Amino acid sequence: MMIKLKDILFERDENDTNNTGGVLYCYGDNKILLCLGSRSGKWNVPKGHIMIGEDPLEGSMREFTEETQIILNGVPELVKTYKKENGGRFYLYMLRGEKRFVPHLDHEHIDWGYFDKSNLPEPLDEWVREAIEKNND
Repeated sequence: MMIKLKDILFERDENDTNNTGGVLYCYGDNKILLCLGSRSGKWNVPKGHIMIGEDPLEGSMREFTEETQIILNGVPELVKTYKKENGGRFYLYMLRGEKRFVPHLDHEHIDWGYFDKSNLPEPLDEWVREAIEKNND
């Protein structure tokens, strides 16, 4: 049996739960940081599985930092919790800041950018689109 590199890189950790979390970072005049997923081909927030023993905020911030190498200088607020098809939940947090961070992406993303609410990239994850439209006045 041949093992593919993508299967090793994207393998789920035994400490992961079915829950996932992510952080929507907005800076300045409503510039939104989004990353293009290498597997999904969709623009999304940096996100990932919450580990056993982590609360959703801890897991979401850890995933954001792992995927971007950015350490946030504030505490994100919960925007919405979504039910996932696998029985888990997706926790979406938002943080507004004044610093334009430059991410250093891991293998899970192939591109990134800051986008205006009026000019979002496609295809964009629907949960993220909804959160941006409702919370980015």
